[in-house]
Parts: sequence; structure tokens; C-alpha cells
Amino acid sequence: MFIFLIFNPLIISADSVIRISSYSATSNFPSGLRFNIQVESDEIIEEIAVRMKFGQQKSGVYEYFEFDSSNTVIAELFWNTNTSGKYVPPGTIVSYSFEVTTSKGNKINSEETEMIFHDSRFEWKEVSVDLISVAYHGPVGNMATEILDAIIETTTIMSPIVGDLAREPIRVTIYNNVKEMLPALPPGSETIRRELITEGQAFVDFGTLLILAGGSGALGTAAHEVTHILVHRAGDSVYRRIPSWLDEGLAEYANKNPAFGYDMALDLAVQTNTLLPITTMPTMPGTPEDIILYYGQSKSIVEYLIDVYGTDKMQDLLGTMKAGKNVDESFQIIYKKTKEDIENEWRSSIGASLYEWNEEYESLPTPIPRPEVKIFSLTPQAGGTILESTNIQVITDDSEISENQIDNKNDSRNCAISSDSNSTDISSFFVLLFVNILKSRSIPKLTRYKKSGKYIGKNE
Repeated sequence: MFIFLIFNPLIISADSVIRISSYSATSNFPSGLRFNIQVESDEIIEEIAVRMKFGQQKSGVYEYFEFDSSNTVIAELFWNTNTSGKYVPPGTIVSYSFEVTTSKGNKINSEETEMIFHDSRFEWKEVSVDLISVAYHGPVGNMATEILDAIIETTTIMSPIVGDLAREPIRVTIYNNVKEMLPALPPGSETIRRELITEGQAFVDFGTLLILAGGSGALGTAAHEVTHILVHRAGDSVYRRIPSWLDEGLAEYANKNPAFGYDMALDLAVQTNTLLPITTMPTMPGTPEDIILYYGQSKSIVEYLIDVYGTDKMQDLLGTMKAGKNVDESFQIIYKKTKEDIENEWRSSIGASLYEWNEEYESLPTPIPRPEVKIFSLTPQAGGTILESTNIQVITDDSEISENQIDNKNDSRNCAISSDSNSTDISSFFVLLFVNILKSRSIPKLTRYKKSGKYIGKNE
């Protein structure tokens, strides 16, 4: 349990005195965050509220304490974080402040205070360099240092592409084994928790990483996951996020300890003419063998873009998307070609058959969901929106939101392997499974029908 106590009485105005005697914030992860405050005043205290902001999120939340009005108030508020909509990953920086209002309308605001929302099950130590910190527990200090070094090296390697984006904090929490890490992950399906082991997860809006340090690929996982944070800082706009294939491709480009199964899956797909139409896929595929291929293709096409056109063009591409252009417009502006043209250039470079897009029909626009109605007010209200704030929401899977959809959600990147195998490189298992599946079925030729926006397989 982590408790931050402040004893710094604050006084406002000559006619009225409001004094915050003490306040504290306590991590009860994974359940939530507990705030305590003691206030005294010559006037009746009517309202006490706490403002919270998590990590590098642009939005904040505002919640009221419940108490009986009095001249002296001791109050407690518990902010729940164990739901998918309000989940906050361990290790996240929490900024908070209090506002006290009396019956006569006098107010006082405390200074903003920061705490680290540590997993309260363990006693944590840290190693850090500048704004990058790695929290660990137990006798794994050397591994923590190695992970820190790998992340620093990655930020250096990726700086020509994403710029100097380590100016904002990056916090890493490492767990020693799967049993420790599972309760720290976002709430989700029990089936998923039983069948998957998450090696690492990046929460890009929080600036927080979770890493499973017990695996042989921990350093590669750290490089991959921190790149997600850097890429989203470089390329996400207020309207949309960068496409999944580009995000994963850049993350694997930065991974200097990649799984060999990705290259195997790519080589097999080239030989059997079963490559995915990677640049036009709106989401990551759902089957294990296709996911492995998806990672292999994403990595390969990003390597092609950087090798042929250079890091400056890639940085410009991300910058153009951050400025608000969608991915199609950005490719036309930077490369003077469509992303489909680029994909076929890449296919030709690796000896694969070209992909033909059916241009007969125009695709239908992607519908934009009706936004949730929230209260907007100059006076903050519980459950409402302050400034540009929205309630905290977290995407807990790897699905991509359409480029045409305004994105107001947080994002997380999850790299998982099956827990049913004892192999240290489970991706090779999926590739073998992929081979057997290919042997048992005819090879489909994918044709894109823009009217429906779907890919339909035709057996030949």
C-alpha cells in the first residue's frame, strides 16, 4: 500500500479562513485509489472535490466527496479502477488537487500533487534515467537495469523517425512471473486470461508499460512496447490513430530481438501466394496464424519504406498524420503514391505476386458512432466534463478504430503468446499450425469489393 500524506495548511482571504490540514492519496491497486482530506473553516464547508489526471492524458476527471456540511470535515473518496472503463495501469503517474467551497461561495484550491499508482501487493524499487523509470520488486535489479538500457537504446534508435519524444515520462512496471502479472492487466474475459500470456502491454495514453521480465524475450518486448508509445506520440492526431499495420511494423522494426516465426510465416505466404492485403486491412486478423503473418508483413513493409525512402520520409508521414490527415492523404503527400502502390512495390521487392484492387465500386463510408452525451459546464460537476475532459476509457485489445472515426479513447497495445505451450518461441508453433492449415485447404485469391469494404476469398 502506498500512501502520500501532505501537511501544509492553506489559508484564503482575510475575512474567511479555509485551512486544508492534511490530505493523502493511497494506492489500493487493482481495486482503486483512495483520497483522504481534512479541512477546517470559519464558514460551513459545503463542497470538496478532487481533480485527477492519469499519465499523459489530455483529459481529467472531477469527483465530489460525500460528507455532512460542517466547519470541520474529515472525508474520504474511493475512485474505482478495476473496471474496463476506468482501468488505470500500475506505475502510472497520477496528478491530483483538491477544491474546497464554503456556504458563502469562498473557495480554495490545493497545489497539484503527483503520486505513482503502484501495485499495492508489492514493495517497489526503481531504476531511472531522466524521465524513463523502471519499477521492480524482488532480486531482479539487474534485469530492471537491462530493460531500462534497452528502452533508452530504443528511444535513441527511433529518434530519427519519431523525433525526441522521451521528454514526457515513460514508466515501466516489470513483473517476475505470469501469476503476478495477470491481476495487473485490464479487466477482461476469463477465457482470454487462461489462454494467453501477455509478455508486454503498452498504454500509450498513460505513458505506461507492463513487462513480463521472466520471459527470454523481455528486452525485445520492452523495445517493442516502448516504440508503441513513441509512435503514437509522433503520429496520433485528435481525430484518429495511426493504422495498426504501421504501428506494429515500426514496433517490430525497433525490436532487435524479434521472433523468427514472423519471417517464416512471411516466406511461406510468399511461396503459397497467401499474403494479406496489409495496407487496407482496418484491423488485425483474429486467427493465430494470420496474426503471426500480420506481424511479419508489417515489419517487412516498414523496413522497405525506411530502407528505400529513408527515415526522414517516415518521420514526415507520422507528422502529417498527427496534423490531422488520414493515412491515404498522408501517403499521397509524402510519397506521392497511394499506400496500395507502396504495398505492391514492396511485394515486388520480395518476389511476391502483386495485389489487384477492384476499382469498380466506391467504398461506403464508415459510420461514426453517436458520441456519449456528457455534461459541459464552466462549473465542474461530478461525472461531467471539464475543459476538454472525458471520462477515462481504455481500449484493452489490439483492435484499430477506423481512420474515419473520431477517436476519443485511450489505447493499449498487447503482445501475447499462448499459455498452452512450454516453448519459449510459441510463434514457431503457430507457423507450423499455419502450414498444416494451408495444406488442408485450397489457396484463396482475395478480391477487394469496395462496395462492401470486405475481402472475399475465391477458391481457384
